[in-house]
Amino acid sequence: MGKQITKGWSYNSTTGKYDYRVYNSSNAEKTVFDEDGALYHLGTKLTDTAADLNATKILSQSVLFTEAGAGTYNGVINLPAGAVIQDIIVHAIALWAAATSAGMIVGDAADPNGFYETIDLKATDLLAAESISFAFAGGKQGADLDVCGTGFHVRRRYLAGARVITGTVASVGAGTTGRTLMTVIYTVPVQTAAVKA
Repeated sequence: MGKQITKGWSYNSTTGKYDYRVYNSSNAEKTVFDEDGALYHLGTKLTDTAADLNATKILSQSVLFTEAGAGTYNGVINLPAGAVIQDIIVHAIALWAAATSAGMIVGDAADPNGFYETIDLKATDLLAAESISFAFAGGKQGADLDVCGTGFHVRRRYLAGARVITGTVASVGAGTTGRTLMTVIYTVPVQTAAVKA
């Protein structure tokens, strides 16, 4: 029998409801949704409640910097309005081999190195398999991070408008082995208004 896509509505004697089904490539029936509007994935009912689906999720985006000779590398992560940054992690997968230098800063349009000052990607600051983060900045914190243990604060975690987090690597001299991963972890919370008593 040839491959079929649409089957249509079928009565499900187990649930006592009508399901909308399709045939998969093996001609097996798979439920897509039922008469109550519940969705199915690979034939299994998704059971999240509306509250679960609307709850704030922890999100992340990453940019991989791959060394390909001298030059300036820019990696951007677009954050929506109202995003709250949980952390920015810079992870060294492999050291950069630039003949002279390879340094990375992380920030945004207001302060290009606001989160991290120049990180030496060749050695010292970030060796292979090491990372820095807000809590463990390795002495590379920018103006938006205080020194750990001295009244540690993170500034501008939240902005009402959208913004772009940018990692910039300036590489001087030939090299092709460096790999650095920048990850921004954030939430976009559902806000409710406080009530004055």
